Amino acid sequence: MATFTQMASGNWRVQVRRKTRYVAETFRRRKDGEEWALEMERNIDRNGSSKPRAARNVRTFGDLIDLHDEDMHEVGKPPRRSKAAVMASLKTALGSVKLSLSVRQL
Repeated sequence: MATFTQMASGNWRVQVRRKTRYVAETFRRRKDGEEWALEMERNIDRNGSSKPRAARNVRTFGDLIDLHDEDMHEVGKPPRRSKAAVMASLKTALGSVKLSLSVRQL
């Protein structure tokens, strides 16, 4: 069962509690939150995974940087010039490193 709470900013906080799993996310529109909550409930029922689809598709640091960039554009605050340059540099240097590697292996 999902719980929807409108925050002071006008965004919607959606919380899903199912089968001892808990996951929460914030959305600009309630409809987006409802769709996400339904997807999370289905994922938990099917395979027990409560990770959002975007997080499951992230395998490298480059993917993580791309996801962050997409999120910033989605909320209307694209990275400024210096941050974009740093992100591009990090992606060049570490983009192919898998997230599953521990810090000791780097």
